[in-house]
Amino acid sequence: MKKNILDRYDRTSNNELIINVSTNKFENLYDNFDMNSSFLKKDLSQQLVDYIIESVSEISNENFIIKFFLKEKVEQKDILQIKKSFNIYFNYLEELEKKKMKEQIKNSSIFILIGIFFIGLSILTEENQELTYRIISEGLMVAGWVSMWEAMAILLIKWLPLTKKLKLFKKISLAKIEFEK
Repeated sequence: MKKNILDRYDRTSNNELIINVSTNKFENLYDNFDMNSSFLKKDLSQQLVDYIIESVSEISNENFIIKFFLKEKVEQKDILQIKKSFNIYFNYLEELEKKKMKEQIKNSSIFILIGIFFIGLSILTEENQELTYRIISEGLMVAGWVSMWEAMAILLIKWLPLTKKLKLFKKISLAKIEFEK
């Protein structure tokens, strides 16, 4: 299956996959909502970002370049601007992922502390033989383990997709970009 996916892409003479992007003019690469911003500060078009992310995701660990085909003549300063804004934008996405990862660690720590607290309370109330206290003790034990489970789920399950995205954005931000008429 993977070979079929890779066959969809052209290759350079160095056997790098080529992610082709075609548009009429370079302004189309950016969102229109912030037209008063300089191009270095503007967001890339969400369609372009989604296309690049999807393409790089499906080619996995293959080396690649991003090749832009613009119908309008592009000056060298615009090419440099596009390359720089591309790098800045995907670095920005990378920073957002790092922020999410820090938030996940913080949430995990809080859940672990809550879990330890509930389990500790459960152990303290367990000594009382009255039925009400035993029920409360069991409830606290369950709540403690649920909290601990959530902390482990964050670290073991939710962490992997975040690290994958982080690597993906880093890879895209460092990508070689070429232009052709």
